[in-house]
Amino acid sequence: MKRFLGLGLAVLLAGCGKPTTAWLDQLHAPDAASRLHAIKALGDRPSEAPLAVPALAQVLSDQDAFVRRDAAEALGRFGTDARPAVPALLTRLRDRQRMVRRAAAHALVKIDPEIAAKAKVP
Repeated sequence: MKRFLGLGLAVLLAGCGKPTTAWLDQLHAPDAASRLHAIKALGDRPSEAPLAVPALAQVLSDQDAFVRRDAAEALGRFGTDARPAVPALLTRLRDRQRMVRRAAAHALVKIDPEIAAKAKVP
């Protein structure tokens, strides 16, 4: 068990050393798992908001609902630095998947509570 945990930690730490540009490129990977991994990594880099926010806003229209949900959640972690993504998040309030709508609503509250209130986000 310890060996498994050590291996998992090593893999996690190896990915953390990737430059932001590599994670941005990975947002266009053909498989959703790779895109999800990139979203998680970018969401954990608040200092990279100027690069990450526009890319994550584009990912909000991904064909995979889990990718859209995680992109919204990542944008919420940027707080007010994610204001450029507000129009894309407002669009996701009408997503066909409830989990995406909820993630977009939570992100809007963190990014711009006034706009969230106007959009009648719960």
